[in-house]
Amino acid sequence: MSLTPQINGTVAIRSSAVQFLQAFQQRVTAGLLTGKPASRSNYRVVGEGPDSLRIHAVDWWTAINVGLNELELRLPQTGSAHYRVRYWRWAAYVVGLSGILGLIGVALLLTFDVRAYIAEHTASRLPGLSTDQNLLIAWTMVLFWGFVWPWVLIAVHKRPLHRLVARLVGEVDASAIGR
Repeated sequence: MSLTPQINGTVAIRSSAVQFLQAFQQRVTAGLLTGKPASRSNYRVVGEGPDSLRIHAVDWWTAINVGLNELELRLPQTGSAHYRVRYWRWAAYVVGLSGILGLIGVALLLTFDVRAYIAEHTASRLPGLSTDQNLLIAWTMVLFWGFVWPWVLIAVHKRPLHRLVARLVGEVDASAIGR
């Protein structure tokens, strides 16, 4: 599984390229995620061609909402839409926030005498483990949640993004056919 914040895929469509791209532009204008305006669904078409469309999240609130930062749609042949999603801003937010929390955790572990606290407060220990083992677990948790977890999130986020794009393409395709 790649840690690069990008996905590619293909979704079948029934409408023509022209119908689909016009309907998708209208969906972006109406509110890409739900078809209604929303503060965290602020997208804009930034590039269009006879068989392609590029959409970007306009602001940070939108970029960190679901991670659909940049969506590129290409319709090179009848019956399919190829997409590429890049979510670098979402990934930067996840890495940055976790990194800040991780640095705070490291600073707290280095600043305070955590070993003495664990030794004095037996209720704060994990049962059956020594003070040193509990301290090791504290360090492991801070390092994992601060510096490993964001990369796990970036990799795991790919599947929900594929489903989101497939849902959006399906909804827009159905509306394009109904016209």
